[in-house]
Amino acid sequence: MTALLKRAIARLLLGTSQLTRRSAARLLSSSSGPASALPTVDIDALTGVGTHRAALAEIERLIGDRRPFSLIRLSVNNLKTINECLGHAIGDELLVSLARRLQRLTLHDGRLYRLGGDEFLMITDGDQGNDHWRETVDRPLELEGTSLIPSLSISDLHYPEHGDDGHRLMRRSGIALSLARQSHDGYHAYECGLDRHHERERRLLHDMVMAVREQQLRVVYQPKIRVHDGSVAGFEALMQWQHPQLGLLQPDEFLPLAAASGHMALLGEWLLQHVIAQMADWQARRRPQTIAVNLSAIDLERAGFGMLVSAWLAERGVDPHRLMVEITEQSMMHDPQRTARGLAEWRRQGIQIAIDDFGTGYSSLAQLRQLPLDALKIDKSFVIGMLEQPEDAMIVDASIALAHRFGLSVIAEGVETPQHLNRLAAVGCDQVQGYLISPGLEADAVLAWLDRYRESPLQATPA
Repeated sequence: MTALLKRAIARLLLGTSQLTRRSAARLLSSSSGPASALPTVDIDALTGVGTHRAALAEIERLIGDRRPFSLIRLSVNNLKTINECLGHAIGDELLVSLARRLQRLTLHDGRLYRLGGDEFLMITDGDQGNDHWRETVDRPLELEGTSLIPSLSISDLHYPEHGDDGHRLMRRSGIALSLARQSHDGYHAYECGLDRHHERERRLLHDMVMAVREQQLRVVYQPKIRVHDGSVAGFEALMQWQHPQLGLLQPDEFLPLAAASGHMALLGEWLLQHVIAQMADWQARRRPQTIAVNLSAIDLERAGFGMLVSAWLAERGVDPHRLMVEITEQSMMHDPQRTARGLAEWRRQGIQIAIDDFGTGYSSLAQLRQLPLDALKIDKSFVIGMLEQPEDAMIVDASIALAHRFGLSVIAEGVETPQHLNRLAAVGCDQVQGYLISPGLEADAVLAWLDRYRESPLQATPA
């Protein structure tokens, strides 16, 4: 951050030291409807709207009257970033201004509540939809000294369809909101059955540390081949979890939970140490392999972690260039500058870097050009769909062409048929992986598979 920018922010913060209290007072004085009639204990001190307790009381009252209603729950996704960059005074002002904007909506008839932190709740009569009012709340907020755009996630559910108990309805609205935060459009409507999914996730989070301690994790290795001649380029290490009650769990189910809950560092260290030990074992048999592992941006941004991994490689005598780290596009784009610094440290150690699941994170190749990358992996959803969906085929073709322009090799995952392989060969894809080549292999089956495969490698026949 430049000195000029620091001084500007400092002046902004100094000029707004009384901002939040003034705005809250204005909001309280202008409040109308149910919130203004609430006891002081049920009014949020910052925004002047109702509290969580007041919301629950109103929900129970409506249930008692058997009146259908909807709960629309919102969260401000970028509040933490605003607090960190501009200070909590600006963050509070954002919440106050957003509350004022929400108050002006007519759909809730004054039943607006702040549930705490960055969350608000509106209670509406019946299904009010989402599109007709969201444009209003998504507009930039003009604060005193700056203009900010709130990044919102929104969920909704309906009584009596989704429950007849206030606490249960509030919990279910929270489940739907957590899924809204993960969706591309920031919206999720509650569906029956989400409770069971949520309880399963809670159990996985509870059992995650135990999985490492009790050796419930395992690694399988999926081959990658070069398209031009069918030779083996390496393997991707895929972590699996043999849960004692839930059975074999695939990484797509538990790794996103680990990343969201702070467990990714624990799993990432376990995976890297396990894979490096296996690489050393193959090397000792004079069959060295190039292995890719999936890590999160949190792993890459940990100070000194790249050097620690380099030390593990050196201790085992493994060439760092034989290790590739894959990080998802969405994870990279969360904070590109910070991620770039973390990636640079790993590359200085000689470790290769690939962006995984490309096409799902709404970044551009121009943004990726600023990151120190070696390879790009096209998400399997586009590869699987490219034979039937022209839009998917266009994304695949454009990604390959532009990645090559930037000097990146391209790996396509999800190759399930010879037609997929031939189509990718025709547009110049470098490497592929998927069930056409092989599913994930146990470590002790890898060398035998290599011997069999080399007798009859796959050959693409570009159309």
